[in-house]
Amino acid sequence: MIKIGFALVVCATIASAFFPKTGLGHADSNNIDKSFIRDDAKEVVIDTKRSKMYYDSKPSAKMTFAQSQQFCKKMNFLNFHDWRVPSKNELRSLLELSRRSVTVKHAFKNIREDLYWSSTEARRNSAWYFDFDLGRYGARDESKKFRSICVRNFKK
Repeated sequence: MIKIGFALVVCATIASAFFPKTGLGHADSNNIDKSFIRDDAKEVVIDTKRSKMYYDSKPSAKMTFAQSQQFCKKMNFLNFHDWRVPSKNELRSLLELSRRSVTVKHAFKNIREDLYWSSTEARRNSAWYFDFDLGRYGARDESKKFRSICVRNFKK
């Protein structure tokens, strides 16, 4: 029994050397999407491929769908007034889906493992949200309270 336990520990140790952890916000060197670049001084992430700028300072409070839309619409950050809530597809583009586990693009530092509103409305009184913990999305009642990320179109 001791030999089996020892063998399992040795195998787990060897396996962990070949399969590094890649939890939320942690990037391994494989499959990194280099089109996402972080500007630490400005606290933004720029998606050079899609010409988007994402606000990545402290995470927002939880708010309803309408509050989320107003939060980004009223935001004045870096003298830009054209912030908005990203669409469902824009939020989906923030995930590294080709990895062993669901992770947010390596450039982001402040996205929490939580639910975030998109700007995409669904059926009556519901809108699409994105789950940055499990990598799934769906529609929920607009009165639910989720976090928000703000984005703007970025001209090079």
